[in-house]
Amino acid sequence: MKNLSFFLTLFCLSYTFAQENPFAKEINEAIEQMDAGNISQSRVTLEAVLQKDSTNYDAWYEYAYSYYMQKDYARAVEIMQTQTEHTQATDQLWQMIGNGLDLMEKSDDALAAYAKGLERFPNSGRLYVETGNVYLMQDKVDQAIPYYEKGIEMDPGFPSNYYRLARIYLNTENEIWGVLYGEIFMNLERNTQRTREMSYWLYQTYQKALVYEKGAWQISFAKDASPFTIDFEMAIGLAAGKYSAANKKPTLNVAALTAIRKELLLTLTEQGKANDMLLYSFWQKIDDMGFWDAYNAWVFAQAPNDQFEKWRKANDADFGYFVKWYNPNPIVITTENYFSKTKVLN
Repeated sequence: MKNLSFFLTLFCLSYTFAQENPFAKEINEAIEQMDAGNISQSRVTLEAVLQKDSTNYDAWYEYAYSYYMQKDYARAVEIMQTQTEHTQATDQLWQMIGNGLDLMEKSDDALAAYAKGLERFPNSGRLYVETGNVYLMQDKVDQAIPYYEKGIEMDPGFPSNYYRLARIYLNTENEIWGVLYGEIFMNLERNTQRTREMSYWLYQTYQKALVYEKGAWQISFAKDASPFTIDFEMAIGLAAGKYSAANKKPTLNVAALTAIRKELLLTLTEQGKANDMLLYSFWQKIDDMGFWDAYNAWVFAQAPNDQFEKWRKANDADFGYFVKWYNPNPIVITTENYFSKTKVLN
């Protein structure tokens, strides 16, 4: 898949420790050694820190992580459990404890660890997503979904809950939720392998849900009808109809999707619904800035036949202006305007 490296990477899984740590230099050195595969030497470096400061949380965290990297999950969990009452402990500590237990096939203990972590960090999106993941791996999708949604409610800027929900719904007959969760996810996590995967899945889903045959559009974004899904399907149906009226033999490529989605935005605006959902509002902001084509080219960058590369080559300056604007202007999601299926339907 194409690497869209022109965007800032806004997503990081690694633990970031406070730079005011008096042993920051040594701990950074240990992390670099670990990243280079020199785990034994990394451990020696961290042990030297701990001999001087036995309460250094960052050193203990990385020390435990060195065992985690070697798949000695029992030792990693043992060390991390000694740090749960540390004043500097974060939700990532509980995440790694739970993950280690889960990897030891102790899923019930993992769930208990995440639950304890949530008692201390009730707004932790990462602990909700990990809880959901345990249920998802057990094929208990209906039990996983509420945790992902709660993760969005409590920590709306954390991308992984959107990613998981998108993956779930894009594989159902109610793709609309996957399409919306997926695009929000892309706007939160802009330049990772998961972003590129989501771009591909979104394009394929639009191809499947918007089909032009025998002079008419067949729209199938949602099997289960609700006021929200009905409004969406009617609006995108009108948008697609306007597009096909101007194009005798419509082909649903990226250019067509860009045009249809523009008509969708105009239709929602005319109906007074453009501000009903945060993604629609963000679309409006992008369109007002004149970046609609560039944004959609990015969203569907993983479409086949090098459509993105061809568009970018022909519109390099415009795309550059978009990137310059887009990097410092992310989508803003709060506990007030966040999107979830449950919130919309209730």
